[in-house]
Amino acid sequence: MLGIIPVADVLDMLTVDDDETPDALYVRDVLDHKRRSEHYADLLDEIRRDGMALPIMIRTYNGQPWLVDGHHRVAAALDLGMTHLVWSDLPVELEDRPHNPMIRGGWGPYRPAA
Repeated sequence: MLGIIPVADVLDMLTVDDDETPDALYVRDVLDHKRRSEHYADLLDEIRRDGMALPIMIRTYNGQPWLVDGHHRVAAALDLGMTHLVWSDLPVELEDRPHNPMIRGGWGPYRPAA
């Protein structure tokens, strides 16, 4: 499924983010950490030039939406003044996101949002 979601709604979603932000429960809690990553400036430039190439991935667990992939893109959307993002409940190709274990099939309890 593909859809469009307000960025503000994504900020209040739960996240299963990395070990660098162990106290983070919500997307808004991890964005400053994501902005400090070494490739963030390049991502901003790419999005300014070409637009957002990939949707963020949202899954549900116990009826709650979780942002599974796209934390850097959410931060970039905020920084660039975007108000909405394209989302999907299906993984992007492994070659596009090789570092994310959830994309490689380690879904844990997550299932498609629809």
